[in-house]
Formats: sequence, C-alpha cells, structure tokens
Amino acid sequence: MKKEPPPTPIWWVVFVLCVAASFAANSTLAKLSYDHGATPLSVLTWRSGLAALGVFLVLTIWRVPRKLLARQRWTAFAMGAIVATYSYGLLGAMEHIPVALAVLTFYLYPLLTSLGAWASGQESMTARTFLCLIAAFIGLAIALEITGDFNMIGVSMAAGAAVLITVLLLMANRMVSGVDSRVMSLHMMTSATVVYITVDIVFQEFPLPSSITGMLAFLGSGLFYSFAMIGMFVGIAKIGAVRTTMFMNFEPVSSIFFGMVILGQFLAPFQLAGAGLVIVAIVTAAVGKRSAAKTDN
Repeated sequence: MKKEPPPTPIWWVVFVLCVAASFAANSTLAKLSYDHGATPLSVLTWRSGLAALGVFLVLTIWRVPRKLLARQRWTAFAMGAIVATYSYGLLGAMEHIPVALAVLTFYLYPLLTSLGAWASGQESMTARTFLCLIAAFIGLAIALEITGDFNMIGVSMAAGAAVLITVLLLMANRMVSGVDSRVMSLHMMTSATVVYITVDIVFQEFPLPSSITGMLAFLGSGLFYSFAMIGMFVGIAKIGAVRTTMFMNFEPVSSIFFGMVILGQFLAPFQLAGAGLVIVAIVTAAVGKRSAAKTDN
C-alpha cells in the first residue's frame, strides 16, 4: 500500500499564497510607477538586480554551493537572456492593457508548456489537459474582449511572454534537469540584470518616477519581487515544487484584486467570468498533473 504524502501545514499554504500575491503586487506597483515616470526597463533593472542580490545572500546563508559546470553556467546565462525578454514583454504589456489581463494572458504558460511537452515528445497529452487548454483560450477571449476594445500591442506582448517562458521551461526540462533550481535562478537573474544594464547604457537612460508615490511604487515593486522569488524557493523546500506551483495560481486572482484597489482597473462582469474560466482551467490542469505525479510515484 502506497504511503500518502503528509498533509500540507496550513501556514505554509498561507505563506505560498502570500508569495503569489507578492508577484501580483510587484506587477501592480510597476504599473503605478509607470504612471509617475518610470518605464518597464528601469523597473526591470531595479527588481532583477535586487532579486539576484537577495537570492545570492540567501544561498550564502544557507551555504548552498553556487558554482555550476561550464556548460550549465552558459546555459543558465542564455536562459537569463530569455528571462529578460519575457519579463520585458509582460511588464511592457501593462502599459497597454490592465495588469490583470496581462497576467492572465501570461498565465497560459502552464498549459502551453503541456502542449509543447506533448509536441516535443516529452509528455503525453491527456484529455483533461486538452479540455483545460480549450476552456482557457475561450475564457481568455472573453476576458480580453476579442470582439470589443481589443489592444493588439498589449495582448501580443503578454502572449509573447507566455510563449517565451514556455520555451524556457521546455529548455530547462531537457538541458538542466537535476541541477539545483536555486543556483540556476541566481545565474539566470544575474544574466538578465546584465542584459538590462547593457540596454540602459546603450540607450543612455534610466528614468525614475518623478513623485513620492511613484518612487514608493518603484521601490516596492523590487521588494515584493525579491520576496516572492526567495519565498518561492522556501515554499518549494517546505511543501514541494508541485504543491507550490499549484498554489502560485493565486497570482492572477491577486492581480485582479490589486488592479481594482490600487489602479482602479475594474473588469466588466463578463470579463471577470472569462478570467474565472481561465483560472479554473489552469488549476484543474495543475491538480490533474499532481494526481498523475502521485500515481506514478
């Protein structure tokens, strides 16, 4: 008889939900800082550099070896360039469409990853995942008002970010399987920061917010992002990657809430219904994967 995994302590569930909400808060505050003079590039440079420093300090405190083999290191640096690109796509999309819709579009990536893994022969496609994929696209079409006031630039940037992180995850699955994800993330964030700084230098600009409100939002975006990145690793260590990933789906819900409270970006009832359909589809697919993983074990 197979042993059931121990129940997840409620406080770790709450902690991971707070981590997901922190990712949402980071995005919302980034948009607020744009309204006061910052740009996606300046926000990304700040938050990526701060997060890389935070992860470096945590790994030092935990005494985790930070070295990688040469091939792994260069792979991590290349993946960091992809991180820099998809992050710019997501935060850049928020200049054109509401934060909640940008995050919602981006969060199609778990389903796109399943589709890509099936197409590349890494995984099989289940009927459950296929139906969730269809439901998510229908829900997104409703939420984005495809037949109404549709912003092609914003949606394209968010969708592009979702495709790029899908490519990143599929690369990671093949090329760096078995490598400590914390160390890989440190190298990727460092690489992404170098990319941002290089672009800052080339264009000779690093605009900061021109008001106290904007500056607080700018600083807060980096702090929430850093906490979320470190907290995600803590969550994985305490309750496992599968459970942490499943609870991270709370981010789109948090984005809808913060968008309304902080930015005054209210979604129409039918848009909320579409968003709800997307979130249910993503969670249902995640639960199905978790059940399959338990069966295999």
